[in-house]
Amino acid sequence: MTISGELDLIARAKEGDFVAFERLYEMHRSAIFRTALAITNDRAVAEEILQDTFLRAYKNLTRVRDGVSLSPWLYRIAVNLAYDWTSKQKRWLAAVHNVFERIVNSTSLSPERSLEELEVQNLLYEAINRLEFKQRTTLVLFYLQDFSLTEIAEVMDCPVGTVKSRLHYARTNLKQELLTDRRLPGSLIYEFT
Repeated sequence: MTISGELDLIARAKEGDFVAFERLYEMHRSAIFRTALAITNDRAVAEEILQDTFLRAYKNLTRVRDGVSLSPWLYRIAVNLAYDWTSKQKRWLAAVHNVFERIVNSTSLSPERSLEELEVQNLLYEAINRLEFKQRTTLVLFYLQDFSLTEIAEVMDCPVGTVKSRLHYARTNLKQELLTDRRLPGSLIYEFT
């Protein structure tokens, strides 16, 4: 859907058109769910965050400025809800870099190689889980959702320079975590940093 189509749906939803709001939900639900899942690493919690995000959006839709996409605002709500959940649960999760899509989706691997790749993936998850929340969230939005630095700044309500800094430190800290983990092959470390 075009931005003008989305803006029309937003305007209609603000006027009480529930069908328009349902269409907005359908447009954004997958991406919001994937983001919540990447941050929480829990499907049930991600589903709850998805529902809470849209419930809050519906209740506060009049706050969305005219002529502005709903996406950054929805991501901000979802990220804040995920942050609240991780703070309460003291659980940390992380982003998955594109290389894992290649690993997970590869059907040509032998069973032994698939098991090796799964072990490497789990080690990477562990390393990313040790990053602090803001760095981890920046990685999720940048690598998993392909957000620009400007979009991430809007979602996280901070300057673009702060996003750049968080992304830099996240990469540096992730690289350090991976370098100290002797269980990982060295070539993988540099794919992620």
